[in-house]
Amino acid sequence: MIEILQFALLGLGAGTIYAALGTGVVLTYQAAGVINISLGAMGMYIGYTYAFLHNEDLLVLPIGTIATPDLPVWAAMLVCLAVAALLGLVAYALVFRPLRSASGLLKLVAAVGITMVLQSLVVLRFPTTSASVPPILANDPVHFGGLTVSWDRFLLAAVVIVIAALLWVLTRFTRTGLAMRAVAEDERAATLLGHSPGRLSALAWMGSSMLAGLLGILAGPITGLDPVTNSLFIVPALAVAIVGRLRSFGITVAAGIALGMVQSVVLKLQGDYSWLPQTGLREVLPFLVIVVTLAVSGGSLPSRGTEEDPRLPAVPRGGASPITVGATLLVGVALVLTLDGPYRTALTTTVVSVLVCLSIVVVTGMLGQISLAQMTFAGAAGFVLSNLTTRAHIGFPFAPLIAVALAVILGVAVAVPALRIRGVTLGVVTLGLAVAVSEFVFKNPGWTGGMGGSRVPELRLFGAGLGNGGDIGFALFALFAVTACAIGVIWLRRTRLGGQMLMVRANERAAAAAGINIAGIKLTGFGIAAGLAGTAGVLLGYQQESLAFQNFDVFVSLTYVAVVYLAGISRVSGAVIAGLMAPGGLVYYALDRWLDLGKYNAIVSAIGLLLALVTTPGGVAGEADRQLRWLVGRLRRPAVPEPSGEQVAALGEETGHAVSRTT
Repeated sequence: MIEILQFALLGLGAGTIYAALGTGVVLTYQAAGVINISLGAMGMYIGYTYAFLHNEDLLVLPIGTIATPDLPVWAAMLVCLAVAALLGLVAYALVFRPLRSASGLLKLVAAVGITMVLQSLVVLRFPTTSASVPPILANDPVHFGGLTVSWDRFLLAAVVIVIAALLWVLTRFTRTGLAMRAVAEDERAATLLGHSPGRLSALAWMGSSMLAGLLGILAGPITGLDPVTNSLFIVPALAVAIVGRLRSFGITVAAGIALGMVQSVVLKLQGDYSWLPQTGLREVLPFLVIVVTLAVSGGSLPSRGTEEDPRLPAVPRGGASPITVGATLLVGVALVLTLDGPYRTALTTTVVSVLVCLSIVVVTGMLGQISLAQMTFAGAAGFVLSNLTTRAHIGFPFAPLIAVALAVILGVAVAVPALRIRGVTLGVVTLGLAVAVSEFVFKNPGWTGGMGGSRVPELRLFGAGLGNGGDIGFALFALFAVTACAIGVIWLRRTRLGGQMLMVRANERAAAAAGINIAGIKLTGFGIAAGLAGTAGVLLGYQQESLAFQNFDVFVSLTYVAVVYLAGISRVSGAVIAGLMAPGGLVYYALDRWLDLGKYNAIVSAIGLLLALVTTPGGVAGEADRQLRWLVGRLRRPAVPEPSGEQVAALGEETGHAVSRTT
């Protein structure tokens, strides 16, 4: 029992981080209506800023690095908090203020873009991503009752509790706090009373960013600094914020501290009991907290009074014509035969990426359900394929079919929570699932090879080897397979099932009143989307001949969702454009080679994503279609001659007489 208490107290460090970030999530949701999944990245960036400012006497800002005098700790912290406030204000003013009335999915994608920008900035602006934060809080050991714990854990927990108490006082007894609560209840009524929702949202963004930055500095000595790990702290923070129903600061803090302590105890139990899984068990807990909380509370987040347009971009009626599909296929074949070397490999990556994007088009664009775990289904199929081919020695086509079937089963299982929840809430659930599966399954060396990866034998068709992604044989095979899947999605749009999916997307209650089986449609839609993603995972395995857990990281899933929304999430053509723009795709690789972007490729892509989201919320494919229809309409419209001066005068005189008679 003493050892369990010892580990529980050691978990105060991680627990207070979850509590602080969860408090920031509650604050931004109440005042701005955004589930800010970029808070973890903001805290990470400020932690790096403080580390190098304190160690190297360099002030690293988003715009550059300038030399500074030797600053004391308190001055360095003030500078870093000012940078954090600036980051929050810039994120709101340039990205989320133009998207105030956008759908929850678009805001979620924008937060993904902010996270990508900050991670890229860390790689560019800091000499190394491995940094240590000098301790600020006293870390002397405290001994009591046989326990020994560093003093900084208790001080960090006290800081978070005090901040949560101050925020509670602010929202209960000050004019600004009461205005935030009023905006959360009814934005229109609060505006009529003289409150400015924009100003309150800006304050919330600045406050939550400063809170994340403060914890990034104070907790840095305990957790260390890593661009990916620190950004993923947002997942347990979302879990504890949901426990607090995105309203209560006190419950959120208590849940965060408790979650950190339980995770630490699980770490002790893993050391005591060898039969427990040794990988990813702690990371599964936040996902279980999210699912259980939503199941108990009714499966929905508290609604806000913010006026927003929850509609997704419109789905075209007819879909692509056979001529368009045939022309696209011919262009693809010509490119496969023309390109060689890295360009053909990039083209193959584009083709496989189109399949992942098609799965997102089905589940989100047609069914209206937000899924941030499509690469999880791809990874499940890919690793199953590897085990079937290398251990069970099952060849083509049975091994790929079994792998895709298991991906479909997993997709249907994930769809079960979607029977009760929807929208951004479902996005949070699938995000937690993606992290849990990645840590618990994909990083398990016994199942997926761990750091060494999993080998996939060469694809052989009729006894002939097709090679990998750089060979003509496999590139053509992948192209025809993906084309068949794209034709299937186009056909699905025209079927009765596709129409029912669109009715569920538009209004579930109206669809149920019309006699549609909502549960069956959701399960079917998720199964189809998971099957498409699983097929992409199989092709990716054959293309690379080796799979690693990095191929299916949660940020890869988030990147695909962002790119598909940018290209056109409700269109098959959007999936094709997204495949071209996907990381490693043809356009991505060509721009890197032609413009010599090098290390700036990631940040240029992230900033371009944010700009496109703000300027073209309907997607590139939708905007191109709209412009084309406008051009065709202008060409078909008969020319109308300009009226002469005499005609205008006569019309004016006639109108004047008519008005006089009426009077």
